[in-house]
Amino acid sequence: MKVAIVGIGNMGSKYINKFVELGYETVLIDIEDSKLAKYPENFKKYKDLNQALDKENIQALFVATSPTSHIPIAKKAIERGINVLIEKPPALSSKELEEAINLAIKKNVYLHVSEIELQSSIVRNLKLNKKPSGIKGFRLNLGKGYINPFYDLAWHDLYIFQYIIGDFKIKSVKDKGNIFEVYAISDNTEFDLEVAWLNPFVRREWLLDENIKLNFVEDSIYHNGNIIESDKKDKLKLMIQNFINNPSFESSFRALKILKEIENIKI
Repeated sequence: MKVAIVGIGNMGSKYINKFVELGYETVLIDIEDSKLAKYPENFKKYKDLNQALDKENIQALFVATSPTSHIPIAKKAIERGINVLIEKPPALSSKELEEAINLAIKKNVYLHVSEIELQSSIVRNLKLNKKPSGIKGFRLNLGKGYINPFYDLAWHDLYIFQYIIGDFKIKSVKDKGNIFEVYAISDNTEFDLEVAWLNPFVRREWLLDENIKLNFVEDSIYHNGNIIESDKKDKLKLMIQNFINNPSFESSFRALKILKEIENIKI
């Protein structure tokens, strides 16, 4: 299996480590010489995507660049019949993503959007007897992303919510300075979410109807005094393997719905 990664910064380097563990032949693509130079010569390295696509028999392409370049890069690979996985957020408009999805369908390949948290121990092992009436979520991070805390952080919680609970409507997004407050609803389940960059501490958890806590830092579930601890499986590796072995459009369709919801509100 020969894979390629475009963008070998923070997230791209994590993909590379997993490709090595999985035994994939890996092609590195980045416009910065300094980033490419950090890797040994047994990696094929390119500054130009077109050149890499011309010279290498790439079977799957991973894109971990700025969200503004995800779709243009993905389209180049899709045109050549290559399955593509792009990091989140996949695009800044639903139109852009929808065009890429339609192109992939036309070319008989798959476009996948990263949904790494669906491979967490929490999501894989969560069993709900009924949908909760309310969820209070927190995703407060130390670091900083590409666009703003809403696009870069809330995205995770929105696709998890959609996967577990169902389609939703975003009712409001409020910029409170350091924290963005998001309110969404799906049928009878309300979702209140706080996300932040450059927070003094890390907090990533959901509280469901006050009797279930999902701790995404520990990857553990707390329910009525019982703990379902993390099974310690590597969620990035699981996501990569799922994309390689069972590609589909499910993640892209979820992402498209989320982008359309975002476009209906003012941030």
